[in-house]
Amino acid sequence: MILTVDETHYDDAHQRDCARVVALVSGGGQHSRPGIAEALDMTSTTTSKVVGDLIARGLLVETAGEKSGRGRPAIRIGLNTQRFAATVIHVSSRSLRGTLVDFGGRTLERLSLDMRADADRDQMTAAMQDLVTFLADKCPADMQHIGTSVSVSGVVDVESRTWLLTSRWPKIRDFDLAAALAPVTPEVLVCRHLDAELSARMLQDPIYGTDNTLLLHWGWGIGLAYSVNGDPFIRAGGPFGEIGHWRFNRLGERPCGCGNHGCLETAASLWALLPRMLERWPSLSENEEVLAGQMARRPLLDMDDMRTGVELMARSLANVCRLLFPKRVIVTGPFIANADVWQAFEQAFRAEGLIGTLELPVLIADKSSEEFAILGAVRPLFNLGLETFIRS
Repeated sequence: MILTVDETHYDDAHQRDCARVVALVSGGGQHSRPGIAEALDMTSTTTSKVVGDLIARGLLVETAGEKSGRGRPAIRIGLNTQRFAATVIHVSSRSLRGTLVDFGGRTLERLSLDMRADADRDQMTAAMQDLVTFLADKCPADMQHIGTSVSVSGVVDVESRTWLLTSRWPKIRDFDLAAALAPVTPEVLVCRHLDAELSARMLQDPIYGTDNTLLLHWGWGIGLAYSVNGDPFIRAGGPFGEIGHWRFNRLGERPCGCGNHGCLETAASLWALLPRMLERWPSLSENEEVLAGQMARRPLLDMDDMRTGVELMARSLANVCRLLFPKRVIVTGPFIANADVWQAFEQAFRAEGLIGTLELPVLIADKSSEEFAILGAVRPLFNLGLETFIRS
């Protein structure tokens, strides 16, 4: 759990130094006072004052290090990961999954609730409130629950914290998540699931934070996230990356959950293709994680609809690349678990070309990561909680 610091958010030098020390220590390991002073270019006096303040307030802890030679063992400084906790709610297929995460990024408790396809706003509100209440009650007596981050799929306005629509639950429209959860949690942040996952992937592997990286999910819905040199491409917080709702004349009047017709998702998404797949293989699951394993060795390309979906996905991604010019594209979702589908998709994408002699980006097939999505969703909430704590 590596926290970040925006020094402009703090009123004075002491607050900024406190935030910098916590951000350093949040990277893990045990630190000495001299080591902190050197890493942050602080005087020993300032370091002692800041560390002492944070220990007194329970955000840092000190322990005796290993003894080396004569004298007392060195005192090591670490993050008190039990000081704060936060809840994360995210969507997986047609389930809401809740996770309680401590200040070090460790999962303390989980709970999953299945939601019917016809769930409405009141039912969604009740389920989310139940998740948060259950998880927050699992915090130890000395641990402060600071809020909830909701990571959703579909179309979302992050700034207004509104879930605009989702193909998983067609009755959910213009859903004010902040208002829904206000009675049960101190703070509510909202993010797109793919943005959270890409953020955490860049944290784990710095190569993804260089140049331009695009994350494309091809599953129940179809969407993307994008970063430029490690920074999210969209900062305004509005909807972004919904290529699943690009429209194609050849798809005619196929109805889409967004209210339009002829969208890419009507031909290539799991919600569109799964009913046809179930006619051939009735045991297939709706859960993307389970389905990836089930589809791995099925002759999916025997289906005309699947071949059409592959073709349209390849063309759509190529068009995205002509707009954003990513260096690499990470593709996730159950379809790519099938080697034949992945090979056909990659060949069709290469055949599209880019512009002139410009090279297409590297394609990377990978699994969707729930852990990445949780970490990416909770980090901004912990950053906000740290700022509030230090300024208080």
